[in-house]
Amino acid sequence: MARGASAVPSPPLPDTAGEDPPQTFTLNRAREELDLPFAEFELALQLGEIGTVTCGGADRRRVSATELARVRDQDGGTVGLLSRIELVNTTAAADLLGVGRDRLLRLTRAGFVRPVRWYVNRYRALVWLYLAGELREFAVARPALLAGRLPAELRGAQAEGVDLRPRGWRSRQVARLVKDAPGPWAEAAVWAALLGPEVTDEAVPDPHERRRLRGIHTVLPHGRPGPLAGTALIRRLTVADAPDEIAAGLLALAEALGRARAGERVPPKPLYEPGSALPPEPGGVLVTGPGDVPPPRDRPPGPGPDAASAPPPPGGALAGPGGAAARGRGAPRTVAGAWSVGERPRRSLLRLLRGRHQAVDG
Repeated sequence: MARGASAVPSPPLPDTAGEDPPQTFTLNRAREELDLPFAEFELALQLGEIGTVTCGGADRRRVSATELARVRDQDGGTVGLLSRIELVNTTAAADLLGVGRDRLLRLTRAGFVRPVRWYVNRYRALVWLYLAGELREFAVARPALLAGRLPAELRGAQAEGVDLRPRGWRSRQVARLVKDAPGPWAEAAVWAALLGPEVTDEAVPDPHERRRLRGIHTVLPHGRPGPLAGTALIRRLTVADAPDEIAAGLLALAEALGRARAGERVPPKPLYEPGSALPPEPGGVLVTGPGDVPPPRDRPPGPGPDAASAPPPPGGALAGPGGAAARGRGAPRTVAGAWSVGERPRRSLLRLLRGRHQAVDG
């Protein structure tokens, strides 16, 4: 700061130490506060009409008191919420738009309106459900498709048996799950569930990463399919099957995995760097390089030239605690002047490693 310049005081920081954390409710308590049935509350969460926050992990979601107040104060309150999430089947949707059921089937199979849910009824028929509000918006945006002759492209797709309803449902599910994902691993798990186990195994070669992804999402959440929905049908509706859909899923999976790996990458510490010193062994010497050999310790004095004429100890050379009587028959003999256990020089770390390597190779 220049001499003579007056210091400008910085604005005081807000004191949040004494503030209480925002109040949140469990999902069941939030449903009771809004007085919503289970199915409607679950659908409102799925469609994003009621926002949630993560508390204590990705699987523990709660609703804040502020969000409950927003839903109550929104247009129509709880009644308005129920009207926005109203679901209709194909027959009711045709009546709502004032068209025949066959015409509405052609429009939905062509992907003009995406379904929100599906289930298998007691007659084992697959039933698709649509948002009544989206059907009204479609009628306002594309009135020409509700009357007259359908476009040639749409008639050709109908003749080829194209049905985009499963893909439209999957795209809606994936968009919601990716938006609510708490991190890149959860986001990658969504794309892995969309691609299915076979494609994911080829795209993610690491078994630990695959196990982590499947621990978050095994398949796309399919809501309430009904007790008559078989495994083959669930797989057909939840796994991507079109080539362009699979390609887009693979790109998204690779991008999410890249961010997940980068966030957890820790550079490994090398065992040895040229010019650095290896840690010494307990009671050993410091090895400063792979070519260095530690100097031997001073060997204790051995027997002198007159050792041969020295009288043997009482009881013979092998008597005493280390003698043959103590060792038993066949035990190895001790040599005079050999290293004791406490004085024996330790081999260097490099020699130990080399010896282990040779033992493994052999």
